[in-house]
Amino acid sequence: MKNLGFVLLSAFLIAGCASQRQKPVCAEIEYRLNHTAMSPDQREWTRQELEQCRAEQEEYAKSDSLTNKFKKSIYELYADSKKDSVVADSSNIPSEEVVK
Repeated sequence: MKNLGFVLLSAFLIAGCASQRQKPVCAEIEYRLNHTAMSPDQREWTRQELEQCRAEQEEYAKSDSLTNKFKKSIYELYADSKKDSVVADSSNIPSEEVVK
């Protein structure tokens, strides 16, 4: 049972970070396009490959809930956690104390 849980967790993390893994792939294609001597038809094929890679990266980013958290800075994450704790604290106050 533990092995199954580990496998499922690993699969979730791998699938959840797809757009993050796609960035270096697109960067490599762009590097080849900009720094490698190619014939015009090879250059066009590489350009199309780069466009397809970027489209896939955008698609992964839209469906990737974990990526959206990584895009925020640590300060934004801290501010969000403070907002959540203030809302949680204010909801726990009994109505009698609010009236006082």
